[in-house]
Amino acid sequence: MRTRTLFVSFLASLALAQGSCPGGRVPHDLGEVCLAKTPVRVAVLDWRPLEDLLLLGVRPVAGADLADFPKWVRMELPQGIQDVGGRMSPSLERLAALKPDLILGYTGFQGRLYPELSRIAPTALYDYLPASGQLAAMRRHFLVHARLVGKEREGERILADLDRFLRERAEELKRKGLSGRPFLLVQAWAREKVYNVFTRDTLASELLETLGLKNAWTGKAEAYGLSRVGPEGLVRLVEEHPGVLVFLIAQPENNPLGDPAVGPLLRLNRAQVLPLDPTTWTYGGPHSARVLVEEVWRSVGGVR
Repeated sequence: MRTRTLFVSFLASLALAQGSCPGGRVPHDLGEVCLAKTPVRVAVLDWRPLEDLLLLGVRPVAGADLADFPKWVRMELPQGIQDVGGRMSPSLERLAALKPDLILGYTGFQGRLYPELSRIAPTALYDYLPASGQLAAMRRHFLVHARLVGKEREGERILADLDRFLRERAEELKRKGLSGRPFLLVQAWAREKVYNVFTRDTLASELLETLGLKNAWTGKAEAYGLSRVGPEGLVRLVEEHPGVLVFLIAQPENNPLGDPAVGPLLRLNRAQVLPLDPTTWTYGGPHSARVLVEEVWRSVGGVR
């Protein structure tokens, strides 16, 4: 009898919780959000949820670092999105004035602000860059974003399309005889003499290995799953991996091929440096994943 009473009590409390949260409770990496209804005024404080919502056909009311977004992410920003400042230090006053009914962001940039953000509106923050499994995390977070804005079925369709696209590109690379070909993915900050080399635990590397390519870099990961080398280290990497495909992402002002300390040495080693478009974002969602793979596919067109 006591067990039955406890069970009935549990059901009653569950019903009460669901009744006060008709939109459902959605967990995130710092807690959970209670949705009274599907949000219509969503503020996004990082580029990943901004990209995801735009792909789903949802225009946020606010975003962060909007001026730089088009420089890195190949996606057009619709008019009417209010800029609330930097991703790491958004203006809480400006954000509150917009009266959002949901705030989305990244634990690494806005985690310390979670208490303040939660007082403005229900807030969901996710760790987009875990130490491993970043591709699985990207898919999971995209579906959560889709669910939060009432677009779960559309999100599932987009991921199914991405899977089909990746299979097709993998088959095409196999037909070209590139399966198993070693690569290095490098993001250049030539002015600072820093080159980020993507380890196998990064989203971008996981995507390229899904295509059948093999990451030749075995160095230790630092922040965001990247290893950092200087100009000499970059040249040495190419020397140690003859024939490796070097996929290079560099903004025009940071291109190492224009650096007299690096460019001539890379050419001397006959490195197969394959520049990707500067707006090839490696930390995004399904849209940026497709862009990255398309850029890689384009760049290997003349590879033998």
